[in-house]
Amino acid sequence: MLSKILEKYSKHGTNTVYLSYFDSPLGKLIAAADKSFLYFVLFEDSKDLEKKLQTLNEEMKCTFVEDKNDILMKLDTELTEYFKGNIKEFTIPLKTNGTDFQKDVWKKLLEVPYGSTNTYGDLAKLLGRPASHARAVGSACGANSHILLIPCHRLVSTASKGGFSCGIDRKEWLLKHEKKFA
Repeated sequence: MLSKILEKYSKHGTNTVYLSYFDSPLGKLIAAADKSFLYFVLFEDSKDLEKKLQTLNEEMKCTFVEDKNDILMKLDTELTEYFKGNIKEFTIPLKTNGTDFQKDVWKKLLEVPYGSTNTYGDLAKLLGRPASHARAVGSACGANSHILLIPCHRLVSTASKGGFSCGIDRKEWLLKHEKKFA
């Protein structure tokens, strides 16, 4: 599957973006990075995967290579340690693409402590907006291209676990995993 997508979107430009897989307890992840930044890490079954590759290709005029560079090797190590419960935050340099509001939400999500949760409305308030902006916060979470690294799974609804672009089962697993090792 990935090879067809790579053929379709690789512009054979001067920029090289590396793509690699990571097997996790929740399914296969795909990550993209150049020598400076991680551009995305998503589950292989993400409905946005092809769109993310296309957008990255249009912005960077890049050649995609299925291999691991230094950033992806470090990501591999950090994901392994995360799933073992040995690390609580990631140190990979991220490049985010989104609106200013989305970037504000993602930045604020990095402050939600490992093993805890916050509500969409409370995060809106932390951003200086009314709690009624909870849906906008949820939409920003849905646009997050750095699954696990920007911990949108730590946001919940006041009445339920809330949504998760990767599936509510994965969200529940991640919350239990983090509580276990917090």
